[in-house]
Amino acid sequence: MKVCHLINSLNRGGAETHLLELVAAQTNEGMNVDVIVIGGDNSNIFSIKKEISNSCRKIYRLKGPRMFNLFSYIKLRKIINDNKYDIVHSHQPRSDYMVFVIKKLNFSKNAFKWIVSIHGKYDSYLDNDFKKIFKLYFFNKLVNAWKHSDSVIVISNEVANWLRNHTKEITPHIINYWISLKDKKNYELNSTINIGFLGRLNKNKGIEDLIDSLNNLEIDFNFKIGGFGSETYIQFLKQKMNNNVEEKSTFLGYVEDQSKFFESINLFVFPSYSEGLGLVLLEAMSYQKLCITRNIEPMNQFINFENGYLFNNNDELKNCILQASKDLNSKTIYNDKIENTKKVLETYDIKNVFPKILEVYKL
Repeated sequence: MKVCHLINSLNRGGAETHLLELVAAQTNEGMNVDVIVIGGDNSNIFSIKKEISNSCRKIYRLKGPRMFNLFSYIKLRKIINDNKYDIVHSHQPRSDYMVFVIKKLNFSKNAFKWIVSIHGKYDSYLDNDFKKIFKLYFFNKLVNAWKHSDSVIVISNEVANWLRNHTKEITPHIINYWISLKDKKNYELNSTINIGFLGRLNKNKGIEDLIDSLNNLEIDFNFKIGGFGSETYIQFLKQKMNNNVEEKSTFLGYVEDQSKFFESINLFVFPSYSEGLGLVLLEAMSYQKLCITRNIEPMNQFINFENGYLFNNNDELKNCILQASKDLNSKTIYNDKIENTKKVLETYDIKNVFPKILEVYKL
């Protein structure tokens, strides 16, 4: 089977990380896999180009600017026709729409099967700026485009429900990302709690609520903040911190070595207001860290009070951090929560997830 994946860029994110693992698994399955990238990679964010080139047969780059370039469509058509792919699998809105245009205008000579993966609740992540009206207009066109695909994959029940609110004409396949359990270093009790946050720095991620809660804490902690954000917003966050929190906080910027980050903390807090899946939370669990997250779907589908902590408001978030700091100093409670974390992660093991994708390809 010849498979082509189309994606916006190779800057590491949830979709890109999943693609890397998916390409490797498909290659191991004996498939011929290529990757087509619409635009260039952002130099400020880690690129998985080297890693993915080791797993796929070939990487093609279209000529920017992104999807609004006739030459990009001509090149995409040529690549598809020359390689005669059985499957074209698109992974992000721009990629989806380009494949739709190729299909709709009969630009392709071979009748490939088109698979769409929806990696989040796209219209819920838009900033309130002048571009939002245009992006929402494009999003409505995108929903119509998805109806012309052969199959649609969504990464969680939450995204499936979101899609149903936009259209009843698509019955998606719910297939989560997979995540592998990492080796755990020997746990050492410590009076100082190392708290970590990792994700894009914006209001939607709830980082402001976390800072408000830390401002009212009277425990010994260090706070490591990983993720890309504008200088203006980072300065705003620093201004929200009281002197104690600012003194104990470190802004790491974009984190290339996630292993090093997770190994440096013992409590991970993810207060996001809206996620398609919340891959970074699953990654924290895979490193066997105690986790606190907002009590909303989909995060509360894999974090519960048996393996972590859930909160609904800032007072509860503060209390969760206090309780976690106590539980971290109880080897019995800590080990029980980690064992329950392992049980949850079995659902997200590659052996349970990858066959579902193969089944969609064969439909």
